[in-house]
Amino acid sequence: MRSYAVVALFDPLEINATISRSEWPAHVTLASNFTAASTLDRLLDLVTQAAAAAEPLNVRFGEQALFGPNHDVRVRLVDSEQAVGVHIRLADLLESLPGFAAEEPAYWREVYRPHLTLGPSVTAAEGDRETANSVAVVEILGSDAKVLALLRLRGAR
Repeated sequence: MRSYAVVALFDPLEINATISRSEWPAHVTLASNFTAASTLDRLLDLVTQAAAAAEPLNVRFGEQALFGPNHDVRVRLVDSEQAVGVHIRLADLLESLPGFAAEEPAYWREVYRPHLTLGPSVTAAEGDRETANSVAVVEILGSDAKVLALLRLRGAR
């Protein structure tokens, strides 16, 4: 089965671009890595449904935290009820896909914490604000990720 993620982007990416996950641009994870035995068309249809009502995501960056099984992934928490709402809509729809499995179920639904993963090319200070105008569906390919689709959020500039 293929592994996917859904992210909100502050700057657009090109469809079919393959990028090292360590060099990913700033984004808010809306649906962390999951697998599904579904057609790409069906997956994109569900993500489009979940994002259809979403307006651009206005976020404020909060405190730093450590994520991952070893607590070694630096993130900045994101204050955005919009992101939580889109995540819940995505979870409701994506979990209906055949063979769906969240790779880290502890990060889904009620325990979902919107965040910005920090790294060499991604920094943000507490209190900074950004607006995400698009949502990308990506396929996880080991240490890389490939952009499969890019959806503009309603009313995005």
